[in-house]
Amino acid sequence: MRQNASLRITDTNTIFTTLELWLEAVQARGASARTVKNYRECVSLFAHFLHQQGCHTLEDVQPQHIRRWLLHRQQQNLSTHTLHNSYRNPKAFWNWCIREGLTESNPFAKVEPPKREQVLKRALTPEEVEKLLQACAGKGWLPLRDRALILLLLDTGLRIHEAHALRVGDVAQDVLVVRGKGGKQRIVHLSADVRLSIQRYIKAYQTQRGVCLQAESPLWQGDRGALTLHGIKLAVRKAGKRAGITLGAHQLRRTFATWSLRSGIDLEHLRLLMGHSDYKVLRQYLSLVEQDLKRAHEEHSPLRLLRKQ
Repeated sequence: MRQNASLRITDTNTIFTTLELWLEAVQARGASARTVKNYRECVSLFAHFLHQQGCHTLEDVQPQHIRRWLLHRQQQNLSTHTLHNSYRNPKAFWNWCIREGLTESNPFAKVEPPKREQVLKRALTPEEVEKLLQACAGKGWLPLRDRALILLLLDTGLRIHEAHALRVGDVAQDVLVVRGKGGKQRIVHLSADVRLSIQRYIKAYQTQRGVCLQAESPLWQGDRGALTLHGIKLAVRKAGKRAGITLGAHQLRRTFATWSLRSGIDLEHLRLLMGHSDYKVLRQYLSLVEQDLKRAHEEHSPLRLLRKQ
């Protein structure tokens, strides 16, 4: 029996082997390195847990194993978002296995996903944006860089990794061709103010550093050369700290979406500008705007005004 068990573990149909095939398929369809990394980390933990439960092939896995996995994750005091991903990502892996004909079993079908607390994170206020831009005042190339970065993210709603991937030649025109999630391309427009801010930063950097940036050079530079993705996120956080605001790059994207909706942008246009495949994420921004409308109605309703008389 031990020999048979050993053969099962090394068989090409093991969960670990199938997991590697799935990650290759995810990579082949153009997913970002970050997405592949997140999938690998999450689903590898799932695969190792199943192995400890005595599940070595896809057919070994039953609904009770999925429930035990979720209970195991709950005991680690994870956020509801992370806990939900602990269900969603392994399920995505399993659905692929079913589509590829690697199994007909679907243990996830009988397991409900964990509830996820819907937290509506707010957008920046105009006053906070003003403070943020004031915190990037100055003629040095560093504050000019930070101002250009903040304005770009507010003006376009780019994801931070999309902004990080920009080259100097990309911002020479008033439109950007952005490669987003899944390798999908979209057109993003740059306002004149943003283009001017970027050109001021580039000119100051070249003059003050004595460096000539080429069209193919990474747009965002630091003291030691091109900024890494972590470096560009850090630049945003530091700008927020100087302004007295706890700030993350995604909050600027959220502000772009929320302010656009408040200004009356069409949902389909916003979806295209932000590079979403559907309206699921946009509903979160709509909820923020609906809260604004509710407060406005409460403050300015004719009935409220009558009651004051």
